[in-house]
Amino acid sequence: MLSKKEIYKQAYKELEHRRLKRQLDRTNNLKIASSICPEIKILSTSLSKTAIALSKSILSNSSNQSEIIKRIHEENVKVQNQINKLLIENGLPQNFLSPPPVCSRCEDFGFVDNKKCSCLIKLVKKILTKDLQKSSNFYLTSFKDFNLDYYSKEYDAKYGTSPYEHMSSIFKICKEFADNFPNSSEGFVMCGLTGLGKTHLSLAIASEVISKGFAVIYSTASEITRNMSDRYFHREQNNDIDYLKLIVETDLFILDDLGTEFDSAFSKSAIFDIINSRIPLHRPTIINTNLSPRDLEKKYGERIVSRIFSTLNTLSFTGTDNRKHSLIKKLPRH
Repeated sequence: MLSKKEIYKQAYKELEHRRLKRQLDRTNNLKIASSICPEIKILSTSLSKTAIALSKSILSNSSNQSEIIKRIHEENVKVQNQINKLLIENGLPQNFLSPPPVCSRCEDFGFVDNKKCSCLIKLVKKILTKDLQKSSNFYLTSFKDFNLDYYSKEYDAKYGTSPYEHMSSIFKICKEFADNFPNSSEGFVMCGLTGLGKTHLSLAIASEVISKGFAVIYSTASEITRNMSDRYFHREQNNDIDYLKLIVETDLFILDDLGTEFDSAFSKSAIFDIINSRIPLHRPTIINTNLSPRDLEKKYGERIVSRIFSTLNTLSFTGTDNRKHSLIKKLPRH
């Protein structure tokens, strides 16, 4: 995972890129405007000269400095108004020569009154999210690649229908969740044996949610507890980079393979803190596990499991390991 220094280095680089782009846009727009109306270039050059004159006046100790500054400012405003008038007359927007920054509060410098601007904090969170996704082997899937034909169409008394019909209903629920996000339910607990499509459908949801511009963090239970443990106990202490807060506040959190992580008081506490903190914020969570509710309760205790199943909808996956079907399909025929 990236260190605090690396994270902020990337954030500052992005802010610098925004400022340089704005400067380049301003230069290119001046060329366009000048080609349409040469007088705009003359006035812009005049405006630059008044800026230089203003700087010299501020540095001087002239007795009538305030009067000089006032006169330069009035001239500056007069020229700017002339430029704006010419821009409008030639069908160009009034701010054509002054492209707005991405962030109007700090003008893409990252600080306001020596305090971190919200845009810088947002950038840091974005970089952290991507870093967590990268470290979790975050490979998106899609709903169109989910093959329901792998599930038997024979009646199963346990579900009162066939695995095919049962999984078709789960597929529909997951698709509707993604389509309606963020106005969806609190999320799901996807239970069932390995290879039944839990990870595939949860990452298909993630793909749709990301395409809408929302932030998604996917991690296995082992990875999330290991990363948090490293941050809290072994590696650098980043007081202004709170990984728990980042996970808690992300738009959608997917916790895969719950129950496979190393069993410790810290891992149980970390998982409970994440889930319990996201619920009041109404941040949807998807949990995948190969364990039954009873096995989960044995591992985590009644308090954690009760909180999970009382808040998240349960989706029980059925069928046989889909990876076996894929393997059989790929075997050469004789």
